[in-house]
Amino acid sequence: MASEGGRAVLGRLQSMLEDSIARRGVVGASLAVWADGKLHEAAAGWANREASIKATPDAVFHYGSITKTLTATMVARLVDEGRMELDAPIARYVPEFAPPDPATAATLTVRHCLAHTAGLVGLVFADTGRDDDTLARQILAINPHPQYHPPGALNSYCNSGLLMLGRAIETVLGRPWHAALIEHLAAPLGMDGVVARPEQALRKRYAVGHAFDPVTGSWRADPQPFAMPGHAPAGSTPAGRARDLITFARMHLDQGRSSSGAYLSAVMVETMQRRMVKCPVSLHLDGWGLGWILYDWGGHRVIGHDGSTATTNAFLRIDPARGVAAALLVNCRSGLPVYEDLFSEIFTALVGAWESGAPAVVPAAGLGSFAGEYCDGLIRMVVEPSADSLRVAISPMISSPLTKSLVQTIELHPCGPGQFFADGADAMLGVRDAPATTRLVRPYAFIEAAGSRWLHTGQSAFRRL
Repeated sequence: MASEGGRAVLGRLQSMLEDSIARRGVVGASLAVWADGKLHEAAAGWANREASIKATPDAVFHYGSITKTLTATMVARLVDEGRMELDAPIARYVPEFAPPDPATAATLTVRHCLAHTAGLVGLVFADTGRDDDTLARQILAINPHPQYHPPGALNSYCNSGLLMLGRAIETVLGRPWHAALIEHLAAPLGMDGVVARPEQALRKRYAVGHAFDPVTGSWRADPQPFAMPGHAPAGSTPAGRARDLITFARMHLDQGRSSSGAYLSAVMVETMQRRMVKCPVSLHLDGWGLGWILYDWGGHRVIGHDGSTATTNAFLRIDPARGVAAALLVNCRSGLPVYEDLFSEIFTALVGAWESGAPAVVPAAGLGSFAGEYCDGLIRMVVEPSADSLRVAISPMISSPLTKSLVQTIELHPCGPGQFFADGADAMLGVRDAPATTRLVRPYAFIEAAGSRWLHTGQSAFRRL
């Protein structure tokens, strides 16, 4: 039962959201919270500013990489049904997979792909069309790239691994992924607002993403909001209501049960939430389960995932111990300040936990040893010592709608052996007019693995050249 403070927060979600998007200059947002066995909703701003369509709780926003948890859950069900095996080579289910090293095909497993330890090159941009073979052709585009690191050697965020899982779903079910998402996940769970293609979104109150136009000083609707359908299992196209994510979260909170019956076994739900790999950073990120990011908020376990497209942000957090879940969807790339405004209050009031604040700075010697250029094939980080901290110049190696805003220089403060953090505006990469007053802290660590030094963000690993 929520405390008096918790009930007060739930009672003013609408005013909290309206105030936040006004202060942060955000186009529109939708919020849904599950607490005390009830759904609480709010929405504010515009679903489509140019068409003067208002955001409501029924508006369909893009999920971005939160889709990865949907893909992982579909795989988990196939494992429950005996149609896939977690420790089988992914090549068993993906006939197109032909890596440069044949040994990789035998050792890279379904579990590796789910836990982001596959070691494939994380993101390969290739326009493979909009037909039902788009995903199979994405695998062919991935094939020529050598392994980024050996399977299982470390954790590094990997869209390519999720595309492998999406293609595996297609081959096992005999349906294209976009159809399987609706027929084998959304429909059985009652996620009625979920769409995977633009023609489906046309039948909904669709919240188009918005990009900031520096010439006019205003937000403009994204001209290509359903770009790269071949990356759909990783999050390029799926969308839905915030309440649909709460429906999804409730199944994971209720040991795999949904309103229409058991979707997953209780054992599989627990397996997905169990830590498969520990994060090397020391702040508020605990590790990865199967599809889930595991957060440590002052000793309190929370699971979830974030998502972004070129013009949207999305956030999902679930507290399995207290049965609380919250989903926030924003149709521009300035959602992180709104996430902080809302989720800090919601989770502090309802579960008594929130992200870690800035730790004490620990003076560190030998900062020059960390200097160098670190890359993941998509983003470059050039690290230089600066007095008692490190300066990191971030820039895209390949300019794309997802990376073009990532041109920023940040400061990393030492907080332990090889451990650093960014705070203030530096904690909000790619956010327009990031507020320096933020309490958010983003961790970084320098680690040795697979014969190389890496700069790790808790999710992504950048190898030193």
